[in-house]
Amino acid sequence: MKKSQSLNTMYELLLTLVDVIIIVASIYLSYIIEFHRLYPPKHNFNPFIITVPFIIIIYLLLMYIYGLSDLIKQSVGEIVYSVFLTIILLSIFTMAATFFFRGFGYPRGVVAYSSVIQIILLSLWKSIIWKVKRILYGQKDVIIIGGTNVEHVAKKVIMKQSDLYRIKYICDASYDNVTKLINEVEIVILCDDISSEFKDYILDKCLVEQKSVLIVPTMSDLALFGSKLNTIDDLPLLKAKPLCLTAEEKAIKRILDVILALIGVIISSPFMIIVAFAIKISDRGNVFYTQERVTEAGKTFNLIKFRSMKMNAEKLSGPVLATDKDPRITNIGRLIRATRLDELPQLLNILKGDMSIVGPRPERPFYVDKFEKEIPDYKYRTTVKAGLTGLAQVLGKYNTTAEDKVRYDIIYIKNYSILLDIKLILQTVKIIFMKESTEGVKSVDELDTLIRKRNLNIKIYKNS
Repeated sequence: MKKSQSLNTMYELLLTLVDVIIIVASIYLSYIIEFHRLYPPKHNFNPFIITVPFIIIIYLLLMYIYGLSDLIKQSVGEIVYSVFLTIILLSIFTMAATFFFRGFGYPRGVVAYSSVIQIILLSLWKSIIWKVKRILYGQKDVIIIGGTNVEHVAKKVIMKQSDLYRIKYICDASYDNVTKLINEVEIVILCDDISSEFKDYILDKCLVEQKSVLIVPTMSDLALFGSKLNTIDDLPLLKAKPLCLTAEEKAIKRILDVILALIGVIISSPFMIIVAFAIKISDRGNVFYTQERVTEAGKTFNLIKFRSMKMNAEKLSGPVLATDKDPRITNIGRLIRATRLDELPQLLNILKGDMSIVGPRPERPFYVDKFEKEIPDYKYRTTVKAGLTGLAQVLGKYNTTAEDKVRYDIIYIKNYSILLDIKLILQTVKIIFMKESTEGVKSVDELDTLIRKRNLNIKIYKNS
């Protein structure tokens, strides 16, 4: 096993080395194109030599942030999009670095040429690696075990990851021959509505037989997420970190919020003026829309957004979540929602102190009351200040279930750091133009109907 892990590590390092070679070679090739000679002038080439270590480090960081080191679950389109964003940001950081190092001899033409070459070569290289990894990984046989939540999990696998995971069995936790079914698959998925005793039993069996286990986490699982080892004498203990930020963390987070919000307001001002003008001339209604939302410790505030729905859209219906192709959304509203431009005025909420850049999205009091009754863990979301973006927005979507959003929010709070905030801010840039991330709530076929429509051979075992 250790030998296999070592080989895999060497393999990943080799792939990363090829990435670095492509990045550096592309820049050198751009110098040749720019100056029509094999050896560029020293005055122009020296800034490149000075900034090469910086360029490599920034590329490796962006590669990690945008998931270019973990390709297998992405589509080719997502890979190309991630490469594009990575190289664009790399070019921006490179120009900033040459200014910092006073490398004014670094030609802009080289930056432009190298960006195009890097996007093309890295997209091809990453697509080839993706294909090879997909072939080597194959399609794994899966069993999903749980109670009523198996349908939700099975739908996700069927609709989004059926090319990697082939569901062979869907099984109730009380089924007598569940261990026999586990022997026939490669991956076991455990839902969050099974007993801890049964989970321990299945984990023990899978660990002994070296089977992969995927677990939908409960609150007790999340409480131990990232826990550190403690000891009392020779007794090993795991310390569950409280779900809150320290005074120091809050202070540093607030400073970062103010700095980034001020920069955001300055940069986005032209876009906000254009959006405001477009909304006003489209239906003569209000430009802004304010709504009561809940933030840290259950406090309420008025969240500011650009209006994307018709005036008084909820006057008759009351609070209703936006659906896919919602008729209440205006034509301009669809555009600004798709590009997240409707969220820009919330930078003012951040400057005021109502919100943070990163944190759980603020919800309306109506839904907070509703979800706290339905979801026991929902109350933990308000242990920190609400945010403009967050882990649930980066890894989830608008129509991600409230239960799953809560899990993401708790994971964020448990693992909070300034570096995590910066990572999530950069990842938010990626999802802005991904249509799937802003899809409204839409109906999905029942599991039996979905299986029949896709002609899947899945055996379902109910209670004994």
